[in-house]
Amino acid sequence: MDPLLLLLREEMTRKLSEAAGTMAATMEVLTATRTVAGDVCGTESLRAAIEELGTTRDQLLNQARTLEAFAPRR
Repeated sequence: MDPLLLLLREEMTRKLSEAAGTMAATMEVLTATRTVAGDVCGTESLRAAIEELGTTRDQLLNQARTLEAFAPRR
């Protein structure tokens, strides 16, 4: 495989993993905020945001795994 394509694949995998990590950290903050707030108005929005972030994070991680799975072995 072309070295430039390998480099681009590695960079894309790294960026997807970084974005997923940021989302995981954001989910932790939102979860803590929701826990501290208790059952008050607005916590349902936090729950929905946490759920959406989790789904998107999982999709990004799957994309990164797919890129790695189809990478040529050196």
